[in-house]
Amino acid sequence: MSGHRPPVAPGTARLQGPGVLRSRYVRRVPGAPPEAGPSDVPARGVGTGGGFLASGQLVPLFVGLLMVCQVVLLVEALAPLRVVVRVLAFGISLLMLVLVRGRSLAHPALPYVMGALGVTALQLFNPGTGAPLAAVAQVGIQLAIAAPLLWVTRLSLDLRTFRRTLALLFLFNAASAGVGVLQVYFPGRFQPALSSVVSSQGEGYVNSLQFETTDGQRVFRPMGLTDIPGGASTGGFYAVLLGGGFLLSSRRGPYRLLSLGGILVGLFSLYLSQVRAMAVMLAVCLIALAGVLALSGRLGRLLALLAVIGTAGMATFGWAVAVGGGAVMERWSALFESPPEDVYQRNRGYFLTGTFDTLLPEYPLGAGLGRYGMVNAYFGDPNDFERPSLWAEIQWTAWVYDGGILVLLLYPMSLLASLWWAFRVARSREGPEGEFWLWGALLFAYNLGALALTFSYPFFMSQTGMEFWLLNAALFSAFSHAKTVHAHRR
Repeated sequence: MSGHRPPVAPGTARLQGPGVLRSRYVRRVPGAPPEAGPSDVPARGVGTGGGFLASGQLVPLFVGLLMVCQVVLLVEALAPLRVVVRVLAFGISLLMLVLVRGRSLAHPALPYVMGALGVTALQLFNPGTGAPLAAVAQVGIQLAIAAPLLWVTRLSLDLRTFRRTLALLFLFNAASAGVGVLQVYFPGRFQPALSSVVSSQGEGYVNSLQFETTDGQRVFRPMGLTDIPGGASTGGFYAVLLGGGFLLSSRRGPYRLLSLGGILVGLFSLYLSQVRAMAVMLAVCLIALAGVLALSGRLGRLLALLAVIGTAGMATFGWAVAVGGGAVMERWSALFESPPEDVYQRNRGYFLTGTFDTLLPEYPLGAGLGRYGMVNAYFGDPNDFERPSLWAEIQWTAWVYDGGILVLLLYPMSLLASLWWAFRVARSREGPEGEFWLWGALLFAYNLGALALTFSYPFFMSQTGMEFWLLNAALFSAFSHAKTVHAHRR
């Protein structure tokens, strides 16, 4: 027989398979999104090798490094290196952006985030930009916060690795909440040194962050594994939300007990921390999660979630009042003394009103870089009276400073795109693996809570903002790679 092969007409289907024309046999799952197609898998994607720098294990490792940076801040001997440690957390993300090679998958939020970052970078030429080092640092930090959308989606990530990442976050934050509880029960014994930024605000402000327990001891609001009073509330939030996800997904008794324990400790720590913005974010997340479960017809999971969270919420609140006394009761009861809009207006609402009524007309194209937040505190020029420091209590104010009306439109659009994609995954009944809908529902709830928190805190100028994009990118990568896999992996 001749070895000559007849020419194949353009567009004619070719046989594919291991050893056939040196091609791997690839099967596309019906309904796979365009971004997950074989031609779109990164150069070092699933099944293509690339070593450790192409492995999804980088994601939990990165989360672990962030946790180490946070704990290092509690070591008093390393206090002089505080700025270095804080910058290191963002620097690692930028380093990953350089080291992880390949082509990124196109997360729906990516165009909006990149557009907002581009507008912010143009602020380098704004006459209002302050010290050059502070300006460059702000651009670098914002790029580091969004960088997981680029480097995480280059990795061969699977659902097991995504679960491992969530488990790491859950355990660390449950530990932080637990340490916060110990700080209240044993005043001074488990408490780190107070943040220099907080202590510099004056004695009156520091005293306002303390409360008196029922046994007459005056203690700081629990810090957990942070150096900021009330910092344990973040650990409590993650412990409850992620604990709820693992409680619904776990089939083994010990894992369910661990999830339940995290929920109980998280709620108790959150009540004692008295950070109402974090509690509102958690409430928004849980309501959103319950709503998605109801719309998806998963009533059994919905009833289980309501029973556990409802019972735990009431029990731990009584426990917190028994420990914290009248201070805890008064703090939380104030949320219900007036309509929600009045409560918000008295606490953070006037910042939002001032942003749109005063700051946006004053800075329609942005106020320049390096003039607010920790970047200004660490790298700004206090003697620059022509470009004085600005104050951003909420994220919407920061967006106006960063680029005016354009950033104010683009960045919220990225959050809406993330919400919509997570909602589609949560509603799907035909997925590559059975658990994606659950983590999609959890991510939708988390994204909605983060959007709510932008009205109370500069969420996307902190490490929590980087964790937000990390989780969104990780689930997107795992879902997209699972949609198109090699047949031998099925």
